[in-house]
Amino acid sequence: MLNYSLDRRMICAVDAVDHIFLPKYVLDTTGLAESVRQRLADEVDVPGWMLSSTSAILPSDRYLRLWELAEHELDDPDVALRAALAYVPGQLGLIDYLFTTAPTLGEGLALTGMYIGTSTTNHHFTIVGESEDQMSVDLSLLQGEGRGRDLAVQVALAGTVTKIRRVTGQQVNPVRVRFRQSAPPRHDQFIELFGTARIDFGAPTNQLTFRTADLALPMLTADPVLAAILHRSADAMAQPRITMWSERLQQVLAVMMDDGTVTIDPVARRMAMSRRSLQRRLAEEGTTWRQEIDRARRRRLEDRSRSSPTTNRTEIAHLLGYSDARSLGRAYRRWSQP
Repeated sequence: MLNYSLDRRMICAVDAVDHIFLPKYVLDTTGLAESVRQRLADEVDVPGWMLSSTSAILPSDRYLRLWELAEHELDDPDVALRAALAYVPGQLGLIDYLFTTAPTLGEGLALTGMYIGTSTTNHHFTIVGESEDQMSVDLSLLQGEGRGRDLAVQVALAGTVTKIRRVTGQQVNPVRVRFRQSAPPRHDQFIELFGTARIDFGAPTNQLTFRTADLALPMLTADPVLAAILHRSADAMAQPRITMWSERLQQVLAVMMDDGTVTIDPVARRMAMSRRSLQRRLAEEGTTWRQEIDRARRRRLEDRSRSSPTTNRTEIAHLLGYSDARSLGRAYRRWSQP
């Protein structure tokens, strides 16, 4: 079984990344008006096509910054706690389903720690201590500082408790909660949500401690058949990597080539951006519009050659979005250059 608890030194050498489900959670559960939701997404550079995706990966700083902006916009220091209460199982994708299909609470928590890398490389969720009476889990963020980090930790711990109550059908309260952040002016909302007054701030770690007896609670959503399928999928998954603009461009080109000639302006409009913005994004990734359109055409040509090797040049030109066979000939010569 693969271990998704990555070495800290390796993670710190590169930018941590999050699944798109995390930024979407901020935008969907904090009560933002639709116009504000879109404005904040634009401000942290999370475009609409990413929000519509179920697989996009992006740098973790976007998620943390969204928490800061949401708190400021709503003028609500408890915004993360309210968002945690709005949690619905499944909102966070695979990691949620691995948890909810487990047979018991203890196994669900263990799976969360094992596979959290399928959702984020910025969070560590680790079982750190277990005695006859109690068990603790630590949450740490590898990158990020300030208020965004505090709010991300709050929603992670509070969301874990909310999730536990949803899938066990029991009012499970931790016996102790610890936060590294400084104590807020008031924390009655923390006490109400967690169901305990034993909440420490300025602690050395972010931690939830549960009664060991609670770990044996059965999950109402347990599904051994689905769980086995999900485990195989999680084991086979590669480490998440940032979704590139060039990848999105390739998806758009694959669709638009069906309509014939393809040029940059209508493609950029389909991606809800200007020509210059698209060119700038591609340059940031070390590529160009010409390179990407050539890549899409060559891939399309290879696919067609395998399925229909007798297609004539005029048909091929139309298939690849060229105006005529001469344009295709020039492309052939360009592709054949070393």
